[in-house]
Amino acid sequence: MQKTMKAAVLVGPEKIEVKEVALPELAPGMILIRVSACGVCGSDVHMWKAGAGWSDEPIPDFRMGHEFCGVVVDPGDSDFAVGDRVTFWANMYCGRCDMCLAGQEHLCREVGGKNYIGFVCNGAYAEYFAGPARYAYKLPDTVSDVAAALIDPLMVAYHAVKHSSLRLHGRVLVVGSGIIAQLMGHLAKKAGASFLAMSKINDNQLGKARELGDFDSYIDGGAPDRAARYREACPGGFDVVFEAVGRPESLAACLEAVRPGGEIVAVGNSVTPEIPFSLNSLVLNEVRLSGSVSCTRREFEETIDLIATGFVKPERFVTDVIGLDGLQEALQKQEKSVPGLLKSVVRP
Repeated sequence: MQKTMKAAVLVGPEKIEVKEVALPELAPGMILIRVSACGVCGSDVHMWKAGAGWSDEPIPDFRMGHEFCGVVVDPGDSDFAVGDRVTFWANMYCGRCDMCLAGQEHLCREVGGKNYIGFVCNGAYAEYFAGPARYAYKLPDTVSDVAAALIDPLMVAYHAVKHSSLRLHGRVLVVGSGIIAQLMGHLAKKAGASFLAMSKINDNQLGKARELGDFDSYIDGGAPDRAARYREACPGGFDVVFEAVGRPESLAACLEAVRPGGEIVAVGNSVTPEIPFSLNSLVLNEVRLSGSVSCTRREFEETIDLIATGFVKPERFVTDVIGLDGLQEALQKQEKSVPGLLKSVVRP
């Protein structure tokens, strides 16, 4: 077998180079796959801008990419077979701590919000990827390669909506317009929301949302009279508000839009470690504020099933399919929020 492969390497701040690198070697418990597709994530943009992953030690020829699938070419000592189509859950949970033993692997003590494939070790922006077999899941034939590249953002949306207080006939607002925001809206509508609105700053990412027609209303979240517009769209306030931006102004918007006794589910990650907000608005209106991150191992499997059964068709949210040599431009476009771009998928 060949000894090298092409990979999109992060060589410095805002700089990706497609290079010939060594084919990854298999350690015990690992499998080698030929990568079929890998989604481009906002977290990749943050690392691209910084010029480094989240590992404490530099990684030679570091490549990102954590939303991926591929075909097994070397199963190692695993139960997989050559030719199996698989996807990986990027969350490298330990399986031993109290959180893992309670079925909350996404809150694993050893993960700590950073121990992910493509963050602290090499990911799948390459022709091949080697990783622990225990994080791999066989894909049904009804899940396409491109759809599998969206399992990761879909699982985030699924976990958030599943654990929210949303009920049939609920009134829902999504603050944000990115891929996870739109997937949360899509699932909320399927879960029974009778009125679904989006609070957005611009229309750059709305092409797919308008095409799919899940949202009943779009509200200008940057307008000076934003709160009045929320009240006009949904008198009395929204039952559930999903926050998918991670900025002070987006959390403030949630507090303005939610009804007394309602719920805010915060999904967006903040670039800064702290975000100020109006505590009195939360306390005096008995608003429930909850965080939501990733999903459990079981929910990852359920997310695959959502696609396999046709309940969700994530390919419909993809706007760009590119090769490894298109990753640099894709990250630039995503960082600038180029109109028309929602989700890019790399096919090495």
